[in-house]
Amino acid sequence: MKKAVILYASVHHKNTEKVVNYIASAIDADVIDLLKNRNPSIEQYELIILASGIYFGSFHKVLLEYMKATSFEGKNVIVLYTCGIPYRNYAKSSEKILRENNANYISAFHCRGYDTYGPFGKIGGIAKNHPSQQDMNRLLHNVRISADNIL
Repeated sequence: MKKAVILYASVHHKNTEKVVNYIASAIDADVIDLLKNRNPSIEQYELIILASGIYFGSFHKVLLEYMKATSFEGKNVIVLYTCGIPYRNYAKSSEKILRENNANYISAFHCRGYDTYGPFGKIGGIAKNHPSQQDMNRLLHNVRISADNIL
């Protein structure tokens, strides 16, 4: 039985998927793509990592729906996200949802991700070459510190 699982939604440039696969291999976590499996069980896991790109200023709709519909009773939860411009805390609303669903909310971490949405596409995108190896190493470091007592 694995102790950790990463549930994620990643669409456009697969920024979040890159980060998720990197972290999962380093901490030996299972990975579930919520776009393919919208209602996975988390019963057997001690640590749940929820990950998404930012779409229109929010997490992917599928991830938000999963958070709202799932009881996280007794589960430790970390949130990860990728975004073109990290000018605000995109995880704030998800923290509220998770706490309302009885999660032991640990923290949220983010890194930049290549973004060509809307006007950014006209200029060739922003945050090119992100997530970089340095971005992924920083996220992994933060996840390991936060999950140290769990895993």
